[in-house]
Amino acid sequence: MFPYKIQSHQAIPIKAVRQRFDFANEILTMIDNEGFDVGCIWFTDEAHFHLNGFVNKQNWRFRGSENPHLCEEKPLHSPKLLLGLRYAAKALSALFSCEKRSLVNVTLQFWNNLSAHRLALEDRPRIEWFMQDGARPHHTEIVFRFLDKYFGNRVIALDFPKFSAQEWADLHIRRSDSL
Repeated sequence: MFPYKIQSHQAIPIKAVRQRFDFANEILTMIDNEGFDVGCIWFTDEAHFHLNGFVNKQNWRFRGSENPHLCEEKPLHSPKLLLGLRYAAKALSALFSCEKRSLVNVTLQFWNNLSAHRLALEDRPRIEWFMQDGARPHHTEIVFRFLDKYFGNRVIALDFPKFSAQEWADLHIRRSDSL
Protein backbone atom coordinates (compact mmCIF):
# COMPACT_ATOMS: atom_id res chain seq x y z
CA MET A 1 0.00 0.00 0.00
CA PHE A 2 1.12 3.51 -0.80
CA PRO A 3 -0.37 6.72 0.57
CA TYR A 4 -2.26 8.89 -1.83
CA LYS A 5 -4.54 11.85 -1.70
CA ILE A 6 -7.77 12.08 -3.65
CA GLN A 7 -7.75 15.21 -5.76
CA SER A 8 -10.85 17.35 -5.77
CA HIS A 9 -11.88 20.28 -7.85
CA GLN A 10 -14.82 22.57 -8.41
CA ALA A 11 -16.65 22.76 -11.69
CA ILE A 12 -16.72 26.20 -13.26
CA PRO A 13 -20.32 27.24 -13.95
CA ILE A 14 -21.25 28.03 -17.55
CA LYS A 15 -22.03 31.64 -16.54
CA ALA A 16 -18.50 32.07 -15.15
CA VAL A 17 -16.96 30.62 -18.33
CA ARG A 18 -18.96 33.11 -20.41
CA GLN A 19 -17.91 35.98 -18.15
CA ARG A 20 -14.23 35.05 -18.45
CA PHE A 21 -14.60 34.80 -22.22
CA ASP A 22 -16.33 38.22 -22.35
CA PHE A 23 -13.61 39.74 -20.16
CA ALA A 24 -10.86 38.37 -22.42
CA ASN A 25 -12.64 39.65 -25.53
CA GLU A 26 -13.11 43.10 -23.98
CA ILE A 27 -9.39 43.34 -23.17
CA LEU A 28 -8.45 42.12 -26.68
CA THR A 29 -10.76 44.75 -28.18
CA MET A 30 -9.11 47.43 -26.04
CA ILE A 31 -5.67 46.26 -27.19
CA ASP A 32 -6.65 46.22 -30.88
CA ASN A 33 -8.84 49.32 -31.09
CA GLU A 34 -7.83 51.63 -28.27
CA GLY A 35 -4.07 51.14 -28.04
CA PHE A 36 -4.28 49.54 -24.58
CA ASP A 37 -0.71 48.78 -23.46
CA VAL A 38 -0.58 45.54 -21.43
CA GLY A 39 2.87 46.62 -20.24
CA CYS A 40 1.13 49.27 -18.13
CA ILE A 41 -0.72 46.78 -15.89
CA TRP A 42 0.54 46.62 -12.31
CA PHE A 43 0.26 43.02 -11.09
CA THR A 44 0.56 42.34 -7.37
CA ASP A 45 1.20 39.18 -5.41
CA GLU A 46 2.55 38.07 -2.08
CA ALA A 47 3.92 34.91 -0.47
CA HIS A 48 4.22 33.88 3.17
CA PHE A 49 7.29 32.02 4.42
CA HIS A 50 7.43 30.33 7.83
CA LEU A 51 10.79 31.06 9.44
CA ASN A 52 10.88 27.71 11.29
CA GLY A 53 10.94 25.73 8.03
CA PHE A 54 7.27 24.72 8.03
CA VAL A 55 5.83 24.28 4.54
CA ASN A 56 2.10 24.93 4.25
CA LYS A 57 1.27 22.49 1.49
CA GLN A 58 -1.84 20.36 1.81
CA ASN A 59 -0.67 17.49 -0.39
CA TRP A 60 2.83 17.12 1.06
CA ARG A 61 3.45 13.50 2.13
CA PHE A 62 6.33 11.36 3.35
CA ARG A 63 6.49 8.03 1.62
CA GLY A 64 8.01 4.83 2.88
CA SER A 65 7.56 1.11 3.24
CA GLU A 66 6.46 1.51 6.90
CA ASN A 67 4.74 4.20 8.93
CA PRO A 68 7.49 5.68 11.14
CA HIS A 69 4.94 6.91 13.74
CA LEU A 70 6.89 10.10 14.26
CA CYS A 71 5.48 13.31 15.60
CA GLU A 72 7.25 16.64 15.41
CA GLU A 73 6.08 19.40 17.71
CA LYS A 74 5.80 22.85 16.17
CA PRO A 75 4.42 26.10 17.54
CA LEU A 76 0.82 26.92 16.71
CA HIS A 77 1.77 30.32 15.31
CA SER A 78 5.24 30.32 13.83
CA PRO A 79 7.04 33.52 12.88
CA LYS A 80 6.36 34.38 9.25
CA LEU A 81 7.82 36.62 6.63
CA LEU A 82 5.65 38.17 3.95
CA LEU A 83 7.26 38.96 0.62
CA GLY A 84 5.25 41.11 -1.71
CA LEU A 85 5.78 42.25 -5.22
CA ARG A 86 4.35 44.83 -7.56
CA TYR A 87 5.46 44.19 -11.09
CA ALA A 88 4.63 45.17 -14.62
CA ALA A 89 5.70 43.84 -18.00
CA LYS A 90 8.02 46.83 -18.35
CA ALA A 91 9.84 46.50 -15.03
CA LEU A 92 10.06 44.86 -11.64
CA SER A 93 9.38 47.83 -9.47
CA ALA A 94 8.59 47.13 -5.83
CA LEU A 95 9.74 44.20 -3.74
CA PHE A 96 9.15 44.41 -0.01
CA SER A 97 9.11 42.21 3.04
CA CYS A 98 7.69 42.48 6.53
CA GLU A 99 6.91 40.31 9.52
CA LYS A 100 3.32 39.18 9.43
CA ARG A 101 1.57 40.57 12.47
CA SER A 102 -1.88 41.26 11.13
CA LEU A 103 -3.51 41.57 7.74
CA VAL A 104 -4.20 45.27 8.32
CA ASN A 105 -0.54 46.03 9.17
CA VAL A 106 0.68 44.03 6.18
CA THR A 107 -1.82 45.75 3.90
CA LEU A 108 -0.83 49.20 5.13
CA GLN A 109 2.86 48.42 4.77
CA PHE A 110 2.24 47.14 1.23
CA TRP A 111 0.47 50.35 0.21
CA ASN A 112 2.99 52.55 2.03
CA ASN A 113 5.75 50.86 0.04
CA LEU A 114 3.81 51.50 -3.15
CA SER A 115 3.35 55.10 -2.07
CA ALA A 116 6.99 55.66 -2.96
CA HIS A 117 5.73 55.46 -6.54
CA ARG A 118 3.03 58.07 -5.95
CA LEU A 119 5.23 60.94 -7.06
CA ALA A 120 5.95 59.16 -10.31
CA LEU A 121 2.24 58.50 -10.76
CA GLU A 122 1.32 62.15 -10.12
CA ASP A 123 3.10 63.40 -13.24
CA ARG A 124 2.23 60.55 -15.60
CA PRO A 125 -0.69 60.37 -17.95
CA ARG A 126 -3.34 58.04 -16.55
CA ILE A 127 -2.37 54.93 -18.52
CA GLU A 128 -1.45 52.45 -15.77
CA TRP A 129 -3.94 49.78 -14.72
CA PHE A 130 -3.99 47.93 -11.39
CA MET A 131 -4.67 44.19 -11.32
CA GLN A 132 -5.09 42.37 -8.02
CA ASP A 133 -4.06 38.72 -7.81
CA GLY A 134 -6.88 36.18 -7.54
CA ALA A 135 -7.98 37.67 -4.23
CA ARG A 136 -10.20 40.66 -3.61
CA PRO A 137 -8.52 44.01 -2.91
CA HIS A 138 -7.89 44.37 0.82
CA HIS A 139 -11.01 46.03 2.19
CA THR A 140 -9.54 49.07 3.90
CA GLU A 141 -10.25 52.74 3.34
CA ILE A 142 -6.62 53.57 2.56
CA VAL A 143 -6.44 50.91 -0.16
CA PHE A 144 -9.62 52.10 -1.85
CA ARG A 145 -8.50 55.75 -1.67
CA PHE A 146 -5.14 54.82 -3.23
CA LEU A 147 -6.79 52.87 -6.05
CA ASP A 148 -9.34 55.61 -6.73
CA LYS A 149 -6.77 58.40 -6.69
CA TYR A 150 -4.06 56.81 -8.82
CA PHE A 151 -5.96 54.33 -10.97
CA GLY A 152 -9.50 55.70 -11.01
CA ASN A 153 -11.50 53.49 -13.33
CA ARG A 154 -8.52 51.38 -14.43
CA VAL A 155 -8.82 48.57 -11.84
CA ILE A 156 -9.12 44.87 -12.63
CA ALA A 157 -10.11 43.03 -9.45
CA LEU A 158 -12.52 40.57 -7.93
CA ASP A 159 -15.59 42.27 -6.39
CA PHE A 160 -14.16 45.77 -6.60
CA PRO A 161 -16.75 47.90 -4.77
CA LYS A 162 -17.51 50.30 -7.60
CA PHE A 163 -18.30 47.32 -9.78
CA SER A 164 -21.05 46.01 -7.54
CA ALA A 165 -23.71 46.96 -10.09
CA GLN A 166 -22.32 44.37 -12.47
CA GLU A 167 -22.59 40.93 -10.99
CA TRP A 168 -19.57 39.22 -12.39
CA ALA A 169 -18.52 36.11 -10.52
CA ASP A 170 -14.91 36.42 -11.62
CA LEU A 171 -12.66 39.25 -12.70
CA HIS A 172 -14.22 42.67 -12.89
CA ILE A 173 -13.01 45.47 -15.01
CA ARG A 174 -13.89 49.12 -14.71
CA ARG A 175 -13.14 51.38 -17.59
CA SER A 176 -14.17 54.85 -18.57
CA ASP A 177 -15.90 55.88 -21.73
CA SER A 178 -13.00 58.25 -22.38
CA LEU A 179 -10.47 55.49 -23.11
